[in-house]
Amino acid sequence: MLAPLMFVAVLATLSALIHALGLLALLYWQTQQWPKIEADFRPRRNVLVFLCLFLVILSLHVAEIGLWAWGYAWRGGLPHMATAIYFSAASYTTVGYGDVLPQGPWRLAGALESLTGVLLLGWSAAFFFSVVSRLFEIRIRHWQRDRAAGRIAAIV
Repeated sequence: MLAPLMFVAVLATLSALIHALGLLALLYWQTQQWPKIEADFRPRRNVLVFLCLFLVILSLHVAEIGLWAWGYAWRGGLPHMATAIYFSAASYTTVGYGDVLPQGPWRLAGALESLTGVLLLGWSAAFFFSVVSRLFEIRIRHWQRDRAAGRIAAIV
């Protein structure tokens, strides 16, 4: 029983590492984008930023699901890689259909993967929220500047 739990702890740690490195790379990319966004604040640019963030964050989660699936298949918790991917995706996202279950001591791994998934999904949501908040701040500054310059009529 201890060996599968140790392996699950390694998978959880690797998942967090993948996520941290991915979000740090996004943060670095973002800091390079802010001056361009500040200088040219248009919806088209914002949509591209959102799409890029979404795709990278989605890719991180898919990689983490794949890591867990590989762990289940490699260590014999599930018989086939396709089944392991299905179970891992259902566990990671906390959907938990329950139609596929790992064998023996690996049954607890699904619950620990769900806990890891919840934390990493929350981390992604917080990261995305911080970007949206920053974009709203930029938009408000632009609106205030335009209003002060008389380009926007005062709201009565």
